[in-house]
Amino acid sequence: MLSLMLVVANAMRQLLELLMTHGLPWSYIFSFIGDLLPFSMIYSIPWGALLSVLLVFGKLSSENELLALRATGVSMLRICAPVFLITLGGLVLSLWINLYVAPECEKRFKELAFRLASTEPLALFGSDEVIDAFPNRKIYVGRKNGSTLEDLHIYEMNAQQVPVRVIYAKRGTMEVDKQNQRILLRIFDARYEDRDESDVNDLKRMHYGISVEEGVFPISLQELITKAHSNQRPTELTLSHLREAMEQKQGKQLTILRTELSKRFSNSLAVVTFVLIGIPLAITAHRRETSVGIGISICVAFTFFIFIVLTDNLKSNASLHPELLIWLPNVVYLILGGTLFYRLARR
Repeated sequence: MLSLMLVVANAMRQLLELLMTHGLPWSYIFSFIGDLLPFSMIYSIPWGALLSVLLVFGKLSSENELLALRATGVSMLRICAPVFLITLGGLVLSLWINLYVAPECEKRFKELAFRLASTEPLALFGSDEVIDAFPNRKIYVGRKNGSTLEDLHIYEMNAQQVPVRVIYAKRGTMEVDKQNQRILLRIFDARYEDRDESDVNDLKRMHYGISVEEGVFPISLQELITKAHSNQRPTELTLSHLREAMEQKQGKQLTILRTELSKRFSNSLAVVTFVLIGIPLAITAHRRETSVGIGISICVAFTFFIFIVLTDNLKSNASLHPELLIWLPNVVYLILGGTLFYRLARR
């Protein structure tokens, strides 16, 4: 339930926009949701474990079930043994998602533009939008009218991302040339503006007035593939790839990679941390109401994950050692939870 809630909250606005303005095929919508689900599970598995523990042990405590079990000689550790066993399974699942599944899903999500371009290129375009999915090009579409794009502005960029050519066209159509692995943007009533190659920043040297009634603007799909696979972010690397990258990097880049690796293990360990602190909190609260359990779980989960997010934003600052700092919430909560559970078991 928490996973679905997080996915809907993050994706619904984007999905509605894609469906209404882009006419995106339903197969891509399901793929979009499927790729987002592992990211929500990074947080929903620990949060779900915490909420479950708070609700179950809160009710057991309020109805004196725990008191009856303890009176018959059953220790607190024996009562919690099945919970710890389930927690261990949650830890293994979280490690698998954090280290392997989520990076692969992020990579697939990044490649969505290529898959769309190679099958449904028009789905990439909407009205009054700038499309930057194509390498070294930005395309503005004033209006999308069925299969026709109107009021086109096409910007060709150099390596410094400075426009070297601007093409204005009243309308255009798109088709896929599968044989040559490219997209053909056919433009009509077009006008060109070229910057001088010797000094692209000198606007006085621009060449105006080059116009054509009809022309074809080819866009290589191979370039799109290269863009999708190049410059991978640390979040797109699996455990083995992260280790390989860490062996080749130094300084700031090495700190970023170490922080990413620490974050994944820290997020996974949160399942154990939340269960360990959730049991004594639930018993101490001694409440059966679902709202109380949800409130406590939100407070604990929010303070834990907000610190992880804030530390992750400092990963480029090697002097603060973010790869170690990111473990602080786990250390604090494990010590606090362990102390409370020990006192509870000694009663």
